[in-house]
Amino acid sequence: MDPLHKLDALADILNTIRLSANTYFCSEFASPWGMKIDKGNDGIFHVVVEGSCWLSINNTNRNPIHLNTGDIVAFPTGGAHCISDTLESKMLPGSQVVENILSGNNPFQESLTKEPLTKEPLSIQPTNTGAHHHNILMCGSFHYDSSINHPFLKDLPCFIHIKAEDTPELHWLRSLVSVLASEARLPAPGSTVMVDRLTEVLFIQLMRTHMETSPDRLNYMAALADPQIGLALNHIHAETKFHWTVERLGEAVSLSRTSFTEKFSRLVGMPPKTYLLNWRMQKAKTQLETTNSPMIDIAESAGYSSEAAFSKAFKQFFGTTPGRTRRKNK
Repeated sequence: MDPLHKLDALADILNTIRLSANTYFCSEFASPWGMKIDKGNDGIFHVVVEGSCWLSINNTNRNPIHLNTGDIVAFPTGGAHCISDTLESKMLPGSQVVENILSGNNPFQESLTKEPLTKEPLSIQPTNTGAHHHNILMCGSFHYDSSINHPFLKDLPCFIHIKAEDTPELHWLRSLVSVLASEARLPAPGSTVMVDRLTEVLFIQLMRTHMETSPDRLNYMAALADPQIGLALNHIHAETKFHWTVERLGEAVSLSRTSFTEKFSRLVGMPPKTYLLNWRMQKAKTQLETTNSPMIDIAESAGYSSEAAFSKAFKQFFGTTPGRTRRKNK
């Protein structure tokens, strides 16, 4: 396989957990405005395209966070929060705001002068210059199959805040957000697909940034970023049919069996053999639920040479047979 197209661990995980993302809106809000978002199953993100506002986590005004133009905040696990122009503003339910905007009735736009929009890329430049009478806010969600038992989902951060003023080197991220905001604000042919794909790219970039800056160095994100354990995970995910042993994985990353097992277990949260079995079974289950691939192909991709051996291992792991799993989802 061409190294450029070799599947890495994060890409394989995102495919298997069925990551999907969408941007609800990129809209202008006039003061006063506020949204209350309750805890949910999907991840939520906000981008301050223009202006400044306040964010309160867990729907309380304790330790509010001031957001400026270019700031990005995300709640990958769907945490409750409020976002508003001032801490005193009346809050509307976030679901109601989304529903109203999508039906063409922005509840926070009544006092704005509605000027024709032009198909020009929105320039998102960091600024922290005081209060604004209006904002442009972009909001959306990330969805993944939470039934997948994987440490990536377990270790998703509750909150990510990328400050535009603190990360000037992330100019490419601002460029991505500018294109995304422009497409979401003024749709053109193909915009629906383009916006969804760009929002998925935004999720990946948020995860990359978090992996590089996370203070918690004992979780799956740290494992992906680690030069040795990250490489081992890439081997496991890219070469699923290969008969990996702990010794072979250790050799592949220049570690002894003992050192590799200790470091892998510490970062990933389980021994290498347990992780390998867990991932192969979870991926096989997803293939059974979402594809019509022959059973033997799924068995071989999980590292088994026969359907019988695969079925036995699958039943031991999930408590049901591959055939029943496939029929249940038809």
